[in-house]
Formats: sequence, structure tokens, C-alpha cells
Amino acid sequence: MTSHLILSYLLLLIGSLMIHLSTAIESPNTRVLQHPWERHVDLNPFPSLAELEERTSIEQIDDVLDQVTSTDGGIIIQQYRPKPSFLWRRWFGTVIYDAWPRVVLNMAWTTAFCVWVRYQTHGDCQVFNMNHMGGDHHQSLVSAFTIADKLWSTLMSFTTFLLTFFVGQAYSFWKSFIDLGRSIQGSFNTIPFLLTTHASRNPKTGRYTPEAELFLQDIGKQLKLFHLLHWASQARRFRVLLTDKGWDQMVARGLVSEDERRRLHSINVGPTQKQVCVLQRMVVDTQKAMGDKKIIGVQYATLQKKLLEEFSKVRGTTSTVPDLIAGRMPLAYVHFVQILVDTFLLSTPIAKYSDMGIFSVLMIGILTLFFHGLLILAKVFLDPLDNEDFCEGCVYLDLAVLLRESNGGIDKYITGAGII
Repeated sequence: MTSHLILSYLLLLIGSLMIHLSTAIESPNTRVLQHPWERHVDLNPFPSLAELEERTSIEQIDDVLDQVTSTDGGIIIQQYRPKPSFLWRRWFGTVIYDAWPRVVLNMAWTTAFCVWVRYQTHGDCQVFNMNHMGGDHHQSLVSAFTIADKLWSTLMSFTTFLLTFFVGQAYSFWKSFIDLGRSIQGSFNTIPFLLTTHASRNPKTGRYTPEAELFLQDIGKQLKLFHLLHWASQARRFRVLLTDKGWDQMVARGLVSEDERRRLHSINVGPTQKQVCVLQRMVVDTQKAMGDKKIIGVQYATLQKKLLEEFSKVRGTTSTVPDLIAGRMPLAYVHFVQILVDTFLLSTPIAKYSDMGIFSVLMIGILTLFFHGLLILAKVFLDPLDNEDFCEGCVYLDLAVLLRESNGGIDKYITGAGII
């Protein structure tokens, strides 16, 4: 009887694991590997530009442009009040919002398991009858679960340690991404600050000369275009702007001229690399403006060096974004943590039934909420651009705020130094 029970429970656990993980198994478009270094499958979450072109309306593109072209700023991540009364009332935008389906699923499977075990050992389904737990069948069950309980206790310590460490690593990645985005934004404030404070002026009125003002307006427009194209090449949310429809609307909204669009499209670089050409043009135009005395300064060489440093910093920090995303976490690490957490949770009813009976349903609900919730939180931290669309509203990072704040900063410095 004991060996029969052990075999049954092992088969049940394996079957549950297979069902539990089947929702995560994908069938990617694999191909025959031609070279030894091609040991990977491209899991690019982006739809193709042709797909976006076909299924996105002009109204949707205009909605995206409305989000990124104003100067109103906004809230980049969800804010909170530290009072428990505030935090306990939150629902959308929390991990609990996304974790509750798995909580219900695990509690349902645990309930079914408890009913099955009760029937096998007592011949009835009175799972709440805690006083009727004796008998030879029950003793055999307790003996069969002793090993599972010891294994579960060891697994719990290991899972807790590895999961908390994993979350910490994921948060560090997310924080470094936020800092990188702010660093890029800072350069977009520094460049117009330097240019406007060294622009040539009418000595009588203190205003920009017409030539200098025209250059500043043009460089401000290019900075905004570069920033927009940069994030459009990285974030699925703005990628539609790289389609022909997107460029048409950007031309119609005055974000780029038709001549500039034709020039950028004539350059033989990919659609996600056009912003590099915009950056190069800004450097060339700035050098030319300094030669034409539109930008002047007592320390001419120092100013020129500083501007080149800032443009180089923009190139470096923006180039770091795709590198950071691509190297966020190895598949083997995430895969191992996922399997570990799922195995721990699914083994909980087997390990704890003899001690807790039907109340193991409550236990699995609590453990799923916190352990599975922490795993969700880590995965969200590893997707700061929300390209995976994994958790609705969790740890939301609004890139449009970065763009709007940058737009406002550029206009602020150009307008603020208009008269000195």
C-alpha cells in the first residue's frame, strides 16, 4: 500500500508539473542550425514594421504622437503614499492583480488533491473531518509523505534564498535602466543650455541674432527627433512611428520636414538606426555654426570640446540601451528559477497534507501569492520597456514622460535665454 501511494503521488506531481508548465511552452520558429555558434532562437517580441503598417490606424499613430510631442511632463512611475491604508487599497498596477489567477489555480488543484487523498485513504470525501484521520491507510500515507515533507523543507530554504536574490538582481537592472534614461535626458538639457548661453546676440537688444535663433530652433527640433527615434527603435509602444504611416504623420505634425525624411530614407541604414544620422548632422551643424560665429565664446576651444563630449555621451548612453536589454539575464538563470518556484509550490500540498489536511489549500494560496508574486515582480523588473506585455500595469515605466520632459527642457533653455 505504501509503495502504491508513493508511486501515485509521484505520478500526480509529475502530471501536475506538466500541466502547470504547458501554458509556458512555446513553439518558436526554429530553423536548421548551419553553424556551431547558432545555438539560440530569436525571441524578438516586436512585430514587424509591415505588420504594424497594416494593422495600425492613423488615429492610433496620432495618439502616440500626442503622448510624445507635448511638454507637459507627467508621472514616470506609479507614485504611492506610505500609509498602510493607502497601500492595502491598491489593486490595478500591483503584483497581486496579476498573481491571483495562479493563486486560484493552485488552490483548486490542491483542493482536488485533498479530496482524492481522502477518498483513497478513507473511502469518503469528508475533507473537513479532521478527527477521522487514523487507520492503517492513514498511517501508510503519513509514512509516504515523510520524505516529501523533508524534501519540501529543504526546497523552501533554497527557493527563498534564490528567489529573493533573483528579485534583487532584477531590481538592480531596472534601476540602472532608469538611471540610463535620465542620463540621456540630462544630455538633452545640457546641449541646449550650452548652445543658448553662447549664441551670438544683438549687442543693443540682447536678443539672439536671426541666424543664431534659426540655428537654435533647428538644433532643438533635431534633438527632439533624435530622442523620439531612439525610443521608437527600442520600445514596442512607439515602434509604429518607424513605419511609413508613422513618418507621414510626423511630417504632417511638423516633427520632421519632407526633405529631411527623404534624406534619412536615402541613407543605407536600418529603420531602427536613422537617429544616428540625425545625431551626426547635429554635430556637423554645431561645428558649422561655431565657424560662422552663430555660437561664440571666450574659451572657444573649451566650448567646442565640451559640446563634442556631450554629443559623444549621447551616442554612448543611447547605444547602451539595446546592449542593456539584450544582456538583461541569461535564459538558463530565469528558466531555473521558474522551474524551482513551480516545483516548490506544486509539491506543497503533497508535503503538507498529512499535517494540515484541507487547510493546505489556504497554505498553497498564501505561498503562491508571495513566491509566484515575487517571481512576477522580478520578470517585470527585467522588462522596463514593457516590450513583453507580461504584467498589465505592474511597475509601469512611462517613456512618454521622458520624451515630454526632454521636449520641455529643450524649449525652456531656448526660450529662457532668448533675451539676456
